[in-house]
Amino acid sequence: MSAARRIFGPALAWQSRAVLARHLRVHLRNWHTALVPPLAEPLVMLLAFGIGLGGQIGNLMWGGAPADYLPYLAPGILAYTVFMTAFFQSIFSAYMRMHYQKSWEGQLTTQVRLEHVVWAEMLWAATLATFYAVVVCFVLAGFGVAGVLQLHWTWLPLAIPLLFLAAVAFASVGLFFTAILPSMDHMGLPFFLVILPIGFTSSTYFPLPALPWLETLVLANPLHHLAEGLRWLLLRGTPTAHLAYAAALSAVLLLLLVPVDLRLLRKRVFGDA
Repeated sequence: MSAARRIFGPALAWQSRAVLARHLRVHLRNWHTALVPPLAEPLVMLLAFGIGLGGQIGNLMWGGAPADYLPYLAPGILAYTVFMTAFFQSIFSAYMRMHYQKSWEGQLTTQVRLEHVVWAEMLWAATLATFYAVVVCFVLAGFGVAGVLQLHWTWLPLAIPLLFLAAVAFASVGLFFTAILPSMDHMGLPFFLVILPIGFTSSTYFPLPALPWLETLVLANPLHHLAEGLRWLLLRGTPTAHLAYAAALSAVLLLLLVPVDLRLLRKRVFGDA
């Protein structure tokens, strides 16, 4: 068996799907409370920043032309929702299942192997992130029905597969920290070292200044390409290279991090060198 098949093949195995289904069943027990964040957060952001702050700052320059802040913000919220949900699920929730709830331990006493558990965690984080993104789409559509937000709505369903791919990649980053952080007390470090830098250099909430070093830096930021690709798609109805860059960078993250995640988590769970 080739190394690539050994590492990536379990993503489609029945054991991974079984663990994924377990996560879904647990989530559905509290669906009414779990639905509050993806509904409330974009609603608050769009009202407070899109309408409130946007009414104060007026138009901003984007893509060589003036743009209202609310339409500019909407795709950024969509991209950031996927990023934050996938990262949060793969670090906090996965760590809880691994260390405190001992869910991994119970799963590994069956026909499930560690690679199935890890892939199920990534796929679950991506599934939930994509579902939250769909909820955000409905919130955006509500603003569209109210007549305050005009987007190229027909492109929204076509963006879902890319959002899922990006979410899997972001989940692989979260699992890397799940593997190396010694305790819950250190969970704040990834947010200061990863989430804030990626978020502030991603043009999700505001255009980035035209600084040569910053323009070079954001070329390697998948969240930036995801936000900008969605923005061109939804504001101008134009697919751009940002979408391809987002997909390519997501694939690179998976190729680089999944083998590392598996090796580090195997060492953590089993104590293997």
